[in-house]
Amino acid sequence: MFKRDDETEVTITRLAYGGRGVGRVNGLVVFVPATAPGDVVRARVGRVRRSYAEADVISVTTASPERIAPRCPHFGPCGGCTWQHIAYPAQAAAKEAIVRESLGHLGGFRDAQVRSIISAPDPWYYRNKMEFSFHPEGTLGLHRRGEWNRIVPIDVCYLQSETSVALVGGVRAFVRKAQLVPYDPRTRAGFLRSLVVREGRGTGERLVGLLTGPGAFPVDAFVAAVRSAAPSVTGIVHGIITGVSDGAPPSRIELLDGRPYLEEVVAGLRFRVGLETFFQTNTAQATRMVEHVVTQAQPLAGRTVVDLYCGVGTFALALARAGGRVTGVELVPASVEAARGNAVLNGLEGLAFTFGDVRVVLPDVVAQGGAPDVLVLDPPRAGAGGRVMRKVGRSGARRIIYVSCNPTTLAPDLKELLPFGYDLVEVQPFDLFPQTYHVEAVAVLDKHEEEPA
Repeated sequence: MFKRDDETEVTITRLAYGGRGVGRVNGLVVFVPATAPGDVVRARVGRVRRSYAEADVISVTTASPERIAPRCPHFGPCGGCTWQHIAYPAQAAAKEAIVRESLGHLGGFRDAQVRSIISAPDPWYYRNKMEFSFHPEGTLGLHRRGEWNRIVPIDVCYLQSETSVALVGGVRAFVRKAQLVPYDPRTRAGFLRSLVVREGRGTGERLVGLLTGPGAFPVDAFVAAVRSAAPSVTGIVHGIITGVSDGAPPSRIELLDGRPYLEEVVAGLRFRVGLETFFQTNTAQATRMVEHVVTQAQPLAGRTVVDLYCGVGTFALALARAGGRVTGVELVPASVEAARGNAVLNGLEGLAFTFGDVRVVLPDVVAQGGAPDVLVLDPPRAGAGGRVMRKVGRSGARRIIYVSCNPTTLAPDLKELLPFGYDLVEVQPFDLFPQTYHVEAVAVLDKHEEEPA
């Protein structure tokens, strides 16, 4: 058994969800970050548990053929990426394997049909939203990897467009000239919180949001700085945060210039996206995923569809356009209103959106409309959880399509459906987040046909 600060040689055989490489030494699993499959590394042991150990790389003894030079000079300290040192085909293969392993290990689906991952057409410049943080030690940048209270000041980034980086530089210069004080999470003092840049990849529109604490600042100078860095910005807004947490939502959003939203196109549908709107981050891959869900839901003409965690209607609108009679359920009132507005924007009928907790609302929806032909759910990263999944199972839906952004919560959620007579038909992974360990997956389940009496 290892003890802390022991050194050992580890051969990395695979990558785990969370980004670390995995190897075995004398039968014990060892997790090592900043490695690639095929690496042989010298590592120093940190935490030791009964079934595994964690270690950090001292040196790479033999580099994997999949190891490459990171493109970004900030890679390593910056928390924006975790896998830039791994060739993209190997990243995609690792994500497919992670989905397969999670289904087997955490859900018991060892024979699941996991299709080949649908890789991103371009693993760079793919994000349509990024949030840059202010901090006294670095003014404006991205959080350091694994450190919520420190940032890396960046002057280049390959995740969003070059215009986004220009906006960061322009706002950083404005902040210095205006002598505005960044918020310090350690002392809970300061004014500036973060800068949000959203981009419509299908429209070319941009929305810039400055998030601060309460107080005044030179608005005209800020708008001029943004316009100088990116003249084509569609809208500039100011979000006021009164809570102490960096993750606190704005209590109020003020329009400074232009429109308070941008428009984006996914699968041929237009969506209005505001500062706080949840929307898939990779537009190109979101289109592919929406099209896949619609295909798996066919035939849709005249059939009933329930879309849980529907957000602003990303899946609901596409399912309705294909002929489904769709009821969307969403907990966030602003998203429900946005979904209704997006349906009008696209001239779609046959949709109803309901505000409420899925666990509470779903039984009422089923009682009113009967067992749905198709039930789609796209829960948060933490998953739907057992109580919701049992309600889903009791809905009697003929087909369930589960869109997941976390294979480690997907697997146990799917397992909850087995006692209700569902079989897992297939799982299709999608890579929406190149250079990171995150992976999306669409699982399809069908209800057993009832045996004749």
